[in-house]
Amino acid sequence: MRVLYFAQARLATGIHEEVFPETSLCSPDDFWSQVLGRHPDLAKLRAVCRLARNGKFLAEGEKLRPEDEVAVLPPVSGG
Repeated sequence: MRVLYFAQARLATGIHEEVFPETSLCSPDDFWSQVLGRHPDLAKLRAVCRLARNGKFLAEGEKLRPEDEVAVLPPVSGG
């Protein structure tokens, strides 16, 4: 699974992307457990971040597959 980090998530992890090589079908909660295990500083953003799978926001009850590209998207503002 390829994971992309944007905005504050990128700052919290210190990276733009990474690959989770040993991933199986998982729920968003399982995904977050994996991510927070690698990047504990992301915990402060977890409640406000949305996940996108292959370019579309993850819907309620959807699972993530090993071949997916998952984006971690914190809220952003412009001005």
